[in-house]
Amino acid sequence: MKYFITLFFLLLSGGITYSTQLKQSDFAQNNEYSLLWKISGNGLQQDSYLLGTMHSVGQTFLDSIPGFGKIFSTVKQIAIEYDAFTQDSINRTRKTSLKKYVYMPQNVTYESLFCHKDFCFVDSFLRRGNPQYFIYKPMFWSSFFSSMLIYQKIRGREIDMDRFILLMGYQNNKKIYFMETLEEVDERTAYLDSLGYSTISIQSQAAILKRILQYPDSITSSINLTMKFYKEQSASALQAIDSVNKKESVNLFAFSSIKKDEIARIKEYQQCYIETIGVIRNDKWLKRLLPMINKESSLIAVGVMHLIGSDGLIAKLRKLGYIVEPIR
Repeated sequence: MKYFITLFFLLLSGGITYSTQLKQSDFAQNNEYSLLWKISGNGLQQDSYLLGTMHSVGQTFLDSIPGFGKIFSTVKQIAIEYDAFTQDSINRTRKTSLKKYVYMPQNVTYESLFCHKDFCFVDSFLRRGNPQYFIYKPMFWSSFFSSMLIYQKIRGREIDMDRFILLMGYQNNKKIYFMETLEEVDERTAYLDSLGYSTISIQSQAAILKRILQYPDSITSSINLTMKFYKEQSASALQAIDSVNKKESVNLFAFSSIKKDEIARIKEYQQCYIETIGVIRNDKWLKRLLPMINKESSLIAVGVMHLIGSDGLIAKLRKLGYIVEPIR
C-alpha cells in the first residue's frame, strides 16, 4: 500500500505525463541537488552523511554514486529506515492474516460492479492469477499489481539498495540503527490501509482496478520517468514531481461513479497520507538521528523523498544550524 496512493491519483488524472506537466520553473535554479549529502557544523566533532535511496532500485546503482564507497568505509554507524531482514524473516515464518476490510462484502459481487463487457475483461485477467480473486476487494488487487509494476525491474535479480547497505553494515561491523521499529511500520501500514479501504467506495475501487488492468503502460511510464530522474541523481527533478503530485488539482471526475462527497473524503485521505508517510516520520527521524551524528560519524540512508523539500531532513537540519551540502 505504500506506493499505492501516488498511483491512485495518477490513475484518476488519466495517467500524468510528467515530461509535459513539469515546467522549467518547477526545477531548482541552482545545482546543489544530489543523492549524497554531508552534515557538518553546529558543534559536530565529525562529519555524517545522508543518502537518498529508492526502494525499487537495486544494489548495483550504489557504484554510480560519487563518494559512496569511501564514505561507507569511513563511517562508524549505519542507519536505514527499518530492520528489513527481520521483517522479511517474520513475513516468511508467520501466517499473514489479512484484515477483514480487504474482503468483499457478502452482498457485492464483481459482476455487479461492472458492465458485462468490463466484467468479462477483469474476470478473465484476474482469474488467470487466482481463481478465487473475487473474495477480495478491488483495492487489494490494485495494490498488488501496482507493487508488481514498481518492483519488476529488480525482483529476483538483486536486492534493493537499503537492504544491501544494511547487509554491508553487518559484514563490516558497523553499528546499526533503524529510524523506526517494526511495530511502528506495522501500525502505520495498518492505519493507512484501513483508512484507504474505508475512504474509497467499492465502486471507485472497481473503476481504479479496471484502469490499472487496461493501461499498465501509463503506470510503468510514470515509474520509469521517476527512476530515470533518480538514476540521473537529479533530486531537483524528483522534488518537482513531488510538487506536481501535491499541488496539481487531480481530475477526480475521470470516473463518473465518484460522487462529490467522496471526492472530498479522498482529498482528505490524500492529505492524511502525505502527512503520515512524510512529515510525521521526518520529525520522528530527526529526533533519532541527532544523537547518532553527535556520537559518531554516521551514514543515514532513507528514501530520497524524505530528504528534499521544505519538510525534508535536509531543510530541518539546516534550520537547526547544521551545514548540509551535496557531495558530487
